[in-house]
Amino acid sequence: MSSLANALALAALVASVFLFFSPATRIPAAFAVVASGLEVLMAYGVIHLSVSRFSVGLVLGLVLLVAGVLAYLRASAKSAVSAGTIAVLVGAIQVLRGVGAF
Repeated sequence: MSSLANALALAALVASVFLFFSPATRIPAAFAVVASGLEVLMAYGVIHLSVSRFSVGLVLGLVLLVAGVLAYLRASAKSAVSAGTIAVLVGAIQVLRGVGAF
């Protein structure tokens, strides 16, 4: 992975952890933490996941996107809204990269 992908994965992890500490967004943020944590571990070569039929990056991006949208809709504090926005944008970028849009 490139350094930009690593930075995006780290940004998603930080945003997801921040969302996890907000009581209103705890459940979707837990899914986002797992997805972004796996993405960071894969980016730095700690683990290697592969599935024959699906792109793991696409699946993790979809989980992050959906969890980010749910957290964004439930958030009321400005900081939680910002963290939700980061998670949504990174998830959307990962989904677009997974389907080959760029």
